[in-house]
Amino acid sequence: MKPIVDGLEQKYSGQIAVQRINANMGDGPAVMRDYKLPGHPVLLIFNSQQQEVHRFIGPQPADEIELRLQEVLNVER
Repeated sequence: MKPIVDGLEQKYSGQIAVQRINANMGDGPAVMRDYKLPGHPVLLIFNSQQQEVHRFIGPQPADEIELRLQEVLNVER
């Protein structure tokens, strides 16, 4: 999913913030535990109030991720 996320990060620059976490290193295991994530890759989308609004587990099509991202951005305008 890295190429998809990279593309969305570039396309929506200034509108979204992307934080990448390695599930196996640093804070990764704690984040996995705190958010009850079953494995990886995982993509979580949060709104501007820092509430999780979408959760993708496993590889996902780019258009589905972008659709959910646009929903959040449109609601917040």
